[in-house]
Amino acid sequence: MARAKSTARAEARRRYRVEQAAADGTELGPEGLETEATASTTTKAKAAAGTPAKPGTPAGRVGIGTAFRDSFRPINLRADLRALPDIAIHSKALWLPLLLTIGTTIAFYFTHGTDIVTKFLFAYFIQTPAIGGVFIAGFLAPRAAWLLGVIVGLVSAICYSALLFSMFSATLASGTSGTSAMDIATASLVLSPTIGALFAAAAAWYRRFLALSNPNRGRPAPAAKRGPDGKSRGGQKAGARR
Repeated sequence: MARAKSTARAEARRRYRVEQAAADGTELGPEGLETEATASTTTKAKAAAGTPAKPGTPAGRVGIGTAFRDSFRPINLRADLRALPDIAIHSKALWLPLLLTIGTTIAFYFTHGTDIVTKFLFAYFIQTPAIGGVFIAGFLAPRAAWLLGVIVGLVSAICYSALLFSMFSATLASGTSGTSAMDIATASLVLSPTIGALFAAAAAWYRRFLALSNPNRGRPAPAAKRGPDGKSRGGQKAGARR
């Protein structure tokens, strides 16, 4: 009787697959199973239609060379300018490096760079080239990274010039003339936005490269399945090996 029931259930499952295949237009083999060619075609059709991949599959992973090329984005000046207000409001890619730059300027003005923390922040967020702020802006920017680099670089140059004229001769380079300070400030206002655009664009490229070459980076690991006793399978296997 058990054998007859098992055969009846298998036949019922086969008939169900045949009915579903007839409805979906899927070609089945002699045993009522989907053929390999049809399965591949169905998978490609679902991917083209935007059907999400099953969890755990390496969807989106590409080779290193392809990721290197596809990480580049052309500059669209008009679209980047239109997106700038939305980026400034809804993203921390602009206000975070600006806050760090202005805060470092205030701290350096009052401490005169006597502690190692202020000196470190001054070197990376104010002194030309201020690569710290522009790298943060470019790495966090959803788009228009180069434009954010220009803005952050310009603000850092303004802060550097303000410190230069207020306390440079007394704390940084004693004996520097006013003419030399003006030359340094002018060079900073020209170089800092330019270098900022390049560094921010490089940071955005690096973020896209990481996303393409390792799309599963940062995703949480799948939770272990638990058995009827409430214990995970991983724990049971580990205990059996011990």
